[in-house]
Amino acid sequence: MNFNRELTKKHLELKFEKVPSFDTTAEVNCYDGVIGQKRAVQSIELGLNMDSKEYNIFISGKTGIGKTGYIVRKIEEYAKEMSTPEDWCYVFNFEKPNNPMAISLNAGMANKFKEDMSKFIKQIAKEVPVYFNTEDYENEKNNIINEHEALLLNLSRGLSLEAKKRGFGVKKTPSGEFMFIAEKDDEDLTEDERNLMDSSMNELRVISADMFKRSRQIEKKLEIELKMLDDKIADNIISSKIEDLINVYNYSSKAVEYLNAVKKDIIQNIAYFFQDEDDAEKSKDIKKAFFRRYEVNVLVDNKESAGAPVIFADSTLQGQMFGNIEYENIMGNLVTDFTLIKPGYLHKANGGYIIIKAEQLLNQPYTWDILKKCINLENISINNTKFKADAVPISTLNPEEIPLKIKVILIGSSIIYSLLLQRDLEFQKIFKIKAEFDNEIEEDESTISNLIGSVSCYINKNKLRHIDREGIKRLLYLSSRLAENRNYLSSSMGNLFKIIDIANFYAKKDNSEIIQAKHITTALKEEESMHGLIRKKVLDMYRRKRYIVELKGDKVGQINGLSVIDYGDCIIGQQQRITVSTFAGRNGIINIEREADMSGSIHSKGVMILSGFVGELVGRSIPISFNANIVFEQLYSGIEGDSASAAELLALLSSLSGIPIKQSMAITGSVNQKGEIQPIGGVNDKIEGFFDICSLYGLDGTHGVVIPDTNINDLVLKEEVLDAVEKGQFHICTAKNISDCIEILFKDDYIGDNQDGKKDMLKYVKDKMLKTLEQYNNILKESRCN
Repeated sequence: MNFNRELTKKHLELKFEKVPSFDTTAEVNCYDGVIGQKRAVQSIELGLNMDSKEYNIFISGKTGIGKTGYIVRKIEEYAKEMSTPEDWCYVFNFEKPNNPMAISLNAGMANKFKEDMSKFIKQIAKEVPVYFNTEDYENEKNNIINEHEALLLNLSRGLSLEAKKRGFGVKKTPSGEFMFIAEKDDEDLTEDERNLMDSSMNELRVISADMFKRSRQIEKKLEIELKMLDDKIADNIISSKIEDLINVYNYSSKAVEYLNAVKKDIIQNIAYFFQDEDDAEKSKDIKKAFFRRYEVNVLVDNKESAGAPVIFADSTLQGQMFGNIEYENIMGNLVTDFTLIKPGYLHKANGGYIIIKAEQLLNQPYTWDILKKCINLENISINNTKFKADAVPISTLNPEEIPLKIKVILIGSSIIYSLLLQRDLEFQKIFKIKAEFDNEIEEDESTISNLIGSVSCYINKNKLRHIDREGIKRLLYLSSRLAENRNYLSSSMGNLFKIIDIANFYAKKDNSEIIQAKHITTALKEEESMHGLIRKKVLDMYRRKRYIVELKGDKVGQINGLSVIDYGDCIIGQQQRITVSTFAGRNGIINIEREADMSGSIHSKGVMILSGFVGELVGRSIPISFNANIVFEQLYSGIEGDSASAAELLALLSSLSGIPIKQSMAITGSVNQKGEIQPIGGVNDKIEGFFDICSLYGLDGTHGVVIPDTNINDLVLKEEVLDAVEKGQFHICTAKNISDCIEILFKDDYIGDNQDGKKDMLKYVKDKMLKTLEQYNNILKESRCN
């Protein structure tokens, strides 16, 4: 059988002549960069060099391209040249206990500050009892007490003398007040003496009130002087030590402010540093709770960092992103303090970079809004009430905000980028850089060399067997197949690495020191088989004739179309029988799938285009009056796309002209109103799907497919198909327009010759159609007359 516009194996096979010369990948230099993504790399470079809160970066592209690994490596290179950011810690706020104070320190100094404070408090706790138990302190304390007790005694004596003068004795009550007792019995007193006694009692009460007031003043002065003595001793113990700490951390004004506040607080609460022997257990718990105020909660320590931090946020929970305040259950109550403040990824990345997966970020309620707020305000605030509603704590904190300087890198799909662009007015303002990684990379010497270098790097890193040159060509074939283009390679390295892993297993099983082409081929077959159960089930349906298919002879108004079904991990090409019935009428072309609500909008549009083509073809010569029903036989699910429109048009032309179509062939392609065949997707899967079906029934040299001429560069076919093409058992033909399709698919015996001896396919079909349409018009005229 002769086919015009037929492709040979020479047209179809890939030779990869640009592969450099080497025996195995062991000879190839390792390449750990991104391959063929010049535009994306330039965008990332720009974003990293823009020192502004608004120039954060959104990186888009398919998974498996290696963009995450590249951006991490790239940012780490930049980060090494940057200065290491400050450490951050939270300390107790003595003036506002519920508002912990944030202190920044030089890189690597936060933990030292924590240790220094711990040593300082322990030293104070050790020295205070010693200083306050010295003989000098006791003598000075006793002198102050004796001096004031003498004054109190003099007051008491003076009151006693005044009372005795008036015939009264004095007794001091437990409350510190004075009670007067008459020396004479009231019954022995005359009326004048009794009146004098009452008057004297009133005088004594006035005197005692003054005495009581003066004694209180003396006691208060005693307390003050004793406190001054304790403060002086405490100051002597603390001052030099605090000054030493201030000299170490004087570059931080907040640290100096805090240390002065510590000194003041210890002096005011020096009693907590005494030994309490009366109730040791109770005292121990109280002191432990009290001494927590002098702890330092290190939030970020950059001691081990060299340059700016690079943090990959593997979780976008609010507490892990922005920090959290934990709570303790004490006597059934949830309480907290500044030591229970925990840092988030933003704290750890402060002064550097944070990388976040956009999908994870947007899946967490409010996280995206809080992140935008942090970027815009350039600070981080920890507040559980923003996002935690599972418990109502008895006490809560509002820690001081920490200044934020950070570059945010979001990694997501182009769809997520578009959605954010459309629905979030702030997004474009703070993410002004987009780095889009292409799914395909142009095949040239540079990209091939880099790809092989990347494979070599992966093999070395994972300690696998190296691959020979023919094996690399098989990997390049897979890469081109994934890209669905002979001139491009897929940027998805993950798929190649998976095949290498499997091939390494088979090489090891084969006791081969290197991975050969046959091991790569076996790995490819294993990968296909691993995800091929559905394909097997579909082919079994054809084998058992559950799907009715005709692959021999010819039929009027019947054609084999091609479609694909994507199951996620498996794409299956299927034959679809398309039939058309035409008869006299005025309804025009009826898309039965659309009438049954099984047709998508694009498919419906494709069917409508047929009317335009037929109208222009014959409608200028004769009134068009016919009904045509177009249907996909055995279609039980919806259909979308216009890649079957060429098949539908040919079936329609066949039905109207009466010229049969070869059933051994199938066609895929979109057609426009002018009859031009337009490119479609999934061409390899469609060809191979029909090839598998034909193989079930036995290839006899008549089978084949017709594809758009513009899809030639997309052909990356399996070896089985190429071998069948070479042997003439299977044919792949291309078509530019509907005339080419007629030439290939319509039965040869029915096609006439023009005057030049060359077949004028479309004219012959048109003439046949005009005769049929004229018959339909006559039928309609007769029906009107009757």
